[in-house]
Amino acid sequence: MSFAGILRRGAFRSLACTQSRVDRSVLYWAEQSATGVTLRDLCQIGLDRNLRREHGVFLHRELRIRLAQRVLELESLPYRLGERSGIRDVIEWYTGFVHLLEESPVPYTEELDEEFTMLLTRVFEEHSEVIQAMAFGVQDLIAELREDYSHVQAEVDAILRRFFTARIGMRFLLQHHIESFRNREGHSGILQLACDPEVIARKAATDSAMLCRASLAQAPHIAIHHTNPGTFTYVPMHLHYMLTEVFKNSCRATVERHAESFDDPLPKVHCHIVHGDEDVTIRISDEGGGIARAALPNIWKFMFTTMKKTPWSGRRDDFRTKPGDSACNPLQRPKQGGVLAGFGVGLTLSRLYAQYFGGDMKILSLDGFGTDVYLHLNRLGTACEDLPQGVLYSPSMRDSSPLEVEEQPLSADEEAFLRGELQAYRTRRANEAEEELEKELHGESR
Repeated sequence: MSFAGILRRGAFRSLACTQSRVDRSVLYWAEQSATGVTLRDLCQIGLDRNLRREHGVFLHRELRIRLAQRVLELESLPYRLGERSGIRDVIEWYTGFVHLLEESPVPYTEELDEEFTMLLTRVFEEHSEVIQAMAFGVQDLIAELREDYSHVQAEVDAILRRFFTARIGMRFLLQHHIESFRNREGHSGILQLACDPEVIARKAATDSAMLCRASLAQAPHIAIHHTNPGTFTYVPMHLHYMLTEVFKNSCRATVERHAESFDDPLPKVHCHIVHGDEDVTIRISDEGGGIARAALPNIWKFMFTTMKKTPWSGRRDDFRTKPGDSACNPLQRPKQGGVLAGFGVGLTLSRLYAQYFGGDMKILSLDGFGTDVYLHLNRLGTACEDLPQGVLYSPSMRDSSPLEVEEQPLSADEEAFLRGELQAYRTRRANEAEEELEKELHGESR
């Protein structure tokens, strides 16, 4: 099935129209097949300098394919999303990265590998505004459609989930190769072989409290409880991002519910870390008033926020030059002056990060009291050996193409949307086959 097979008739512009707009190099690479890389292989590559160099040669081609596929996917978005400010920027950035890789020499030698690593570092750092830029494009669509946006939201959310899951995989490959160049003790590239979740949780708690105090003048204490201390193989920056997003929400809800004046006592936010036989579970509990049952289905929707005033309007003109908060760059620690909440992407992206390694994020709420967030993280083994079933069938073991992403568990809305795409594809292929047969018959008759 070609990459164009994901495009649905009617809602999407025709592929011919899309191809006429897309750079020739991008079209060429987008039609190539991406290759899945297993976690086991990546872990070994990060520990062996010779394997790493061979992998660099592979990445030189593979990254062009994945970047080009993202460009073609964005160019083919419905509702003119690909033409909107923000998303158009992402298309131009990714196209530029494809050209940079084409112009760079294949890293066969140690010297060329160092040059290639520096190039990947540049690409990785210049990726940092993609989430925010994509969200600006969706915000434009929301502003245009207003109340009618609810009719297309399931479709847009399905598109964004596929795009961001594929992007997580692409960035994972990028940073794994960059980090493995340094060969840090106890690490294989981006993977920390003995990651201590308590250390990461305390760092995330400090960053979240800092943002809360900067926005609301105070913050509740976040108590970390590590029931049976231990370590596991994981990506610390992914874990930090997920915990920071949850802690920020808990801190804000607690302050807004309990702080009538500056010195009012605030109930603690509790973080419990438990190591099970197969996974590590982290529960974050707050007394921030909870979420109404009717609103619970909305929490996983992109752009959903309980903030009355969102930070989007004030950041439209400067998102290229000020990407300092975690909503802009999930792998960058929040800085002083970052945004506490209101982007409407944090929780949804956090769940995608958890699902990337076969985990999940679930939310239970007691309306009128507080909320419990459960973060389930699969153990990846000492060196990604004996991977659990959840990981073996997760996006981390695949090629991160949209077709692979579709094989993950889907929501009812996404399933209905993708079934429609599949039916449209089958109809088109049947029509094409009929046309080919007709041409052959006419040729024989002559």
